[in-house]
Amino acid sequence: MQQVDKDSIVFRRTNGAMVKISGGALRVLNRFRQLLPNQAEAGGMLLGRLIDGTEDVVVDEVTVPVARDRRHRFSFFREKDTAQKHVVNVWEKSSHTRNYLGEWHSHPEDDPSPSGPDLSNWRRIVRESQFEQGSLAFLIVGRISVRAWELGKVARSLRAMTIENKSRRDKYRKDSNE
Repeated sequence: MQQVDKDSIVFRRTNGAMVKISGGALRVLNRFRQLLPNQAEAGGMLLGRLIDGTEDVVVDEVTVPVARDRRHRFSFFREKDTAQKHVVNVWEKSSHTRNYLGEWHSHPEDDPSPSGPDLSNWRRIVRESQFEQGSLAFLIVGRISVRAWELGKVARSLRAMTIENKSRRDKYRKDSNE
């Protein structure tokens, strides 16, 4: 898998594997940055591919908020039934190649970090979800940067991922100031 790409962000997991956010998914995430004081948090799921023979994943799609989701300035609650139907639909249409990889949401801060409720929710998601890979990815989209963490069923400690392609991070920072 290509490490650096002008239209993507690659995060390095603690085990050395990569989580690549495709350009299309990144453009969707970018639309939900909370740049104005009245903008509510947004969120959704990360869907994509497990790369055979590695622990790398590629996020090809991020879902967006739907009418039944609850959005507030400092919180986001995804409606579970609609989301689950979408995951099953994507799984079936992809001939069982597109997987649930984790969650994303926005924060009204420049360099985001998870809140206490975020951490509780992520632990609940890992406990209740079915997934093939060893951990789920959790992204927070800030006003300037995107940060990522992983949490698994076996290794239950939250682990921050590092951004691999700094040039893209710097471009994201530049774009957010325009």
